[in-house]
Amino acid sequence: MHSNRQEEYNIINDLIVNNRNAFKTVIYKSEKKGISDIRKLIAHSQIEESWVYLPHREKWIEIGHNEEAEKKIERRYITKAKLDVQLLDKLMSENSNIVLYHFHPSYRLSLEDKIRKREEDGVPMNDKQIERERVRLLIKSAYPSRSDLLNMIGNSTEFFKRNPDGNITFKVCSHYGITEYCLTDKGMIYLSADNSIKQILRITGISSSANIEANVKGEILERNPRETRDPLKRIKMSPNQKRKSLSRYTIIDPIARIQKAIESMNDEHIRVIFTPYR
Repeated sequence: MHSNRQEEYNIINDLIVNNRNAFKTVIYKSEKKGISDIRKLIAHSQIEESWVYLPHREKWIEIGHNEEAEKKIERRYITKAKLDVQLLDKLMSENSNIVLYHFHPSYRLSLEDKIRKREEDGVPMNDKQIERERVRLLIKSAYPSRSDLLNMIGNSTEFFKRNPDGNITFKVCSHYGITEYCLTDKGMIYLSADNSIKQILRITGISSSANIEANVKGEILERNPRETRDPLKRIKMSPNQKRKSLSRYTIIDPIARIQKAIESMNDEHIRVIFTPYR
């Protein structure tokens, strides 16, 4: 990896996960090529990373701070991924068009723990069960978390104080695609009128609908509607033919599941769009 030291930044060729905090990385490349780098990180990194992307300069600036891999704290699985607020404030003051990117890794400690516990209990998961759980977690990773939405609301408010006519949006990359989320004009007016915790929590409460979708039992397998047949009609079959039992389940396309959940997150105050990778 080639790097060139410039003040507190390291100018490098590719987007990386940098949790050393000794310096920030800067990458000059298009949004499309940057996303390609992020997709590689999603597959291999256990730590999240965040950047500001400046479209007019095709410039990526790392803003992640003190990132840590997923941990189990009491009964919850938590990923630590903070932002360098001072650097972000500086970038918002200097630029009127920015995109905040971060990613959700494919790796999930909760799945590893579940596999291990089932083995310890003498009822190991088979390959099909592991794959089903893995896909469920990958679907869930496409949704912005509650903390993602809170960060979006707080940073949008700060950005528009500096750039009333500017543009800011937030994107999270995951295994299946990119989820973009931002406040609508009405959402900004709503928060400006009353930005109390109660109002903020009402808006971020929409994340629950998506996460409920991700936790529905059997979400990867959905019941087929029962066939309706005329009871007076019989199906003629040759003696050598065997009747095939109809499967009660059909595989759901993960992308269709994500899009359905994302649609439920939209309202007059917040806009959320999911775009699969091409």
